[in-house]
Amino acid sequence: MKITALPGKVRLPRSRRGRILTMLVLVMLLGGAGTAWWSSRVDDLPDGVAFAYDGQTETVEQLQDRIQTLKALYGVQPPDAQDTAKSDAFRRDTAKAVAVGMVLDRAARDRGIVIADKAAQDVLTRFISQQIGEGPDARSKFVQALGSTGTSEDAVLDEIKRQLAVSQLFDSVTKGSSVGDAEVADAFAKRKAQLDTPERRQISNIVVRTKEEADRALADLKAGTPFETLVAQRSLDSATRDNGGDLGQVTAVQLEDGYAKAAFATPPGGLFGPVQTTHGWNVGWVRQVLPPQPAVFDQVKDQLKQQLLLEKALATWRGWLGTQLAGANIRYADAYRPADPSAPPQQAPSWSPVPGQQPQPSR
Repeated sequence: MKITALPGKVRLPRSRRGRILTMLVLVMLLGGAGTAWWSSRVDDLPDGVAFAYDGQTETVEQLQDRIQTLKALYGVQPPDAQDTAKSDAFRRDTAKAVAVGMVLDRAARDRGIVIADKAAQDVLTRFISQQIGEGPDARSKFVQALGSTGTSEDAVLDEIKRQLAVSQLFDSVTKGSSVGDAEVADAFAKRKAQLDTPERRQISNIVVRTKEEADRALADLKAGTPFETLVAQRSLDSATRDNGGDLGQVTAVQLEDGYAKAAFATPPGGLFGPVQTTHGWNVGWVRQVLPPQPAVFDQVKDQLKQQLLLEKALATWRGWLGTQLAGANIRYADAYRPADPSAPPQQAPSWSPVPGQQPQPSR
């Protein structure tokens, strides 16, 4: 059973809150504070310990359990074990990301941030509803699926509490950011080309495992089978299967390159594919084409102001985070020490901050 919706190149959430949550984890993992991350050295640690921080040790087993939880919630996929170089980088980057998370956990506790059990349960309920459906049977299926991935409901709730706490910590650290009208007008003049709305297309999609299955789907569509019927019967994407495969109104940059090239070369009403993406073989239907539109200040000023507020908040967060990490003392075992502790990871584990507030996937 697949718990999470197929993750692809995603759109940022439209709400300011959703954008902050998404950007927050990127900053948490990738840093970018402009200062040394933290004092890091290799020490003799007990066998089976990946790293130590603040009187705590993170064992290799605990780190693996955490990866299983993130895999269940966010689709985190370790590289193939046969690829030793990627596996080594993933192991070190994951240890570093978890260590940064522990620094943030400590900072949240120091500020008295406590997440109630009910708040975490509510988020988990929304997550299950989005991924599986409503009712007690959905929760039972979710718990069973967690067991098959090597994690548990309690571990998932702990992860949700951790991410909610970091969200509140972000709000606490960045409280007070403000943007004036003159700043908004100046930003509009400088960013107008970026604010223009590019061509968008409303696309429905079927994703299957093999090219042969995609060829059969395309042939059936050309023979007159309704698109919605084939989506319901064959598509692997649980996030769009119940709404006819609708990906919404998307721009080319929101899609994987090969898929975008095919989708944006197809006339309105046309079918395209099969196209292979990281999630399988796809057949698409261009339902509508919306032409590009120039940005109008009065229409975008509120959105732009929110973006500027977000940028200021992130700058404040980066500076604060750099100070926190510079004073931390994390000791890594040789096999888990980041290749360059003073620089951001080259490849960060990709998980979303809070389940139930994730951006919706597109192909």
